[in-house]
Amino acid sequence: MFEFFKNIADKNACQLSGVCSIHPSVNSLYELLLSEARMCAFYLVKLKEFKILDKSIEKLLIEVLSIFLINTSFNQKKYLDLFKKLNLYKNKIKEKYIEYCSKNQLPCEVINNNFEIKDNTTINELIEFSQNNIVNRQKNCDKKKFRLFELITIFARLSAIDVVKIKKLEPDFDNFDYEIIRFFALTNGYSIRDEKIVRRIMEFSDVASKIHEKLFEVYEQNYGNKESASVVVSPIKGHCILVSGDDLDELDKILSNLKNMKLQGFLKEDINVYTNGALFLAHFYPYFKNNEFLKGHYGTDSAEYDFSIFPGSILITQNFIQKIDSLYRGEIFSNKLISFNKVFDIENENYKPVIESSLKLEGFLNNDEKKIINISYDAGDVYKIIDDFTDKEVVIVTGKIDGKTLSIYNNKKIINLNCPCEADILPEAIKRLKAKNVEITLFFAQCNLVSLFMVLSLLNQDLKIALANCPQSLINPHVIEALKDDFMIDII
Repeated sequence: MFEFFKNIADKNACQLSGVCSIHPSVNSLYELLLSEARMCAFYLVKLKEFKILDKSIEKLLIEVLSIFLINTSFNQKKYLDLFKKLNLYKNKIKEKYIEYCSKNQLPCEVINNNFEIKDNTTINELIEFSQNNIVNRQKNCDKKKFRLFELITIFARLSAIDVVKIKKLEPDFDNFDYEIIRFFALTNGYSIRDEKIVRRIMEFSDVASKIHEKLFEVYEQNYGNKESASVVVSPIKGHCILVSGDDLDELDKILSNLKNMKLQGFLKEDINVYTNGALFLAHFYPYFKNNEFLKGHYGTDSAEYDFSIFPGSILITQNFIQKIDSLYRGEIFSNKLISFNKVFDIENENYKPVIESSLKLEGFLNNDEKKIINISYDAGDVYKIIDDFTDKEVVIVTGKIDGKTLSIYNNKKIINLNCPCEADILPEAIKRLKAKNVEITLFFAQCNLVSLFMVLSLLNQDLKIALANCPQSLINPHVIEALKDDFMIDII
C-alpha cells in the first residue's frame, strides 16, 4: 500500500535519472519570485494597518506561494508573465502605501530593490539578479534567523497549497489568506528578535491546523465521508487517461467531462481513468469510488517512469510536484500556473482535449491479471485503541521504514497509524490521549511535504517529535536545521 505514498522526492527514484537536486538556475528564478512575493506581503501588511485592503493581490500572492518550481524544463513565458504581474502589483501597493504615508505625514518604511522589470527582460537577466539578491540576503541575515525564515517560507507555502485546494471548491473562501501573508511577511524582518519569530511560528501552527480541518471538511462535504476501499491496481483493456498530482477537483472535472460527453452522445468509445501518485486517496471517497469511469490506480512512486510507459493521455494537476526533467513528452496536459515545456496547457478548465487525445492513442491492448488492494479505513478502530489505552507514555508512528511496520521505539508502546489518511486521524488521536494525560512521542517514519506539514502544524502541541531525515530536493536543509535546533525535533 505505501508504495503509493512514498516520498515524492525519493532518492532511489530520482537517482535513476540523475535529477535529485534542483538546478541552480531554477532555484534562482523561484527565489526571485519569492522575493517579489515577500515585498508584496510587506506592503500588504503595512496597508492593512491603515485599514486599506486589496483582496485581488492577496489571492494572487496565495497562488504564487502554492507554486513549487523544481523542473528545469518549465514554460519560461508563463514564468515571465506571472513575475511581471506580481511585480506590477507590488509597485501598485508600494505606491499606494507611500502616498498614504505622505498624505498623513507618517514615517514610511520602504524595501529597496534596484531591479526594474522591462518588457524585454530575459530569463538570464532575472537569474543573474536573483543570484546576487540571494547572496546579499544571506549576508544581511545571521544563520539562525536565516534558517527560521526558510522554515516560515516552506510553512507558508504548504499552507497556501491547502488554501488553494479549498478555493477550488469554495471560490470566495479567503478566511486564511491574510493570516498566511502576514506570517510570510515576517521574512522581511531582519531586526525582529529570534525569540519572537519562534513564537510566531508556533502560533501559526494553530492556523495551519485550522486550514487542514477546513480542507478535510470541504472534501467530505463534496465527496462524502471516507470509507474502506478495494482499489484495482492492474490495467484494463481500452483507451485510458492517467491523472497525477493530488487535486481531487481536477479529477472530478475530467470525470464530469466524460459523463457529459457520454450523455450528449459525443463519446462513442469507453475511456478508463486511472489515478496516479497521491490521488490514490480519491478511492476512499464514495463520490469517486462509485464513478463509472474511474477504474483504478496505476503506477509506482516515480511519475517519470509511469508517464514513459502509459499508453494514453496524461493530466498533470496543479499541485503535481515531481521532477520529470528527463522524460520525453507525449500527450501530457497540465493546469499548472507554470507548466512544463512541451506539455499542452488546459485553457479555461476545458478538459476536452485530454479526452480527445486518449481516443487517438491505442490505450491498453489487453486486460492484465486483476490485482486489488483492500485498505481498511475505520477511524473508530484507532480511537477505540486510544480510549482503552492505560499506559502513561505512548509513541504514535506514521508511515513505514523500508517496507516494514515499526514495532518498537524507545521501549514504549506504539500505536501505528499505518494508513493513507493519517493526517486526518492524528489530530483527534492526540486530543484523546492528552485528555488521558498520556505523554506522547510522535515518530514520522517518512519525510515528505505531507509529513513536514503535519510536524509544523503540531509545533504548539507540547509533544516530543521525531522525524525521518529529509531529502534536499524539495525540503531545504536549513528547514531541517531549524526544526532540530530551534524546535527540538529529533531528526532520525
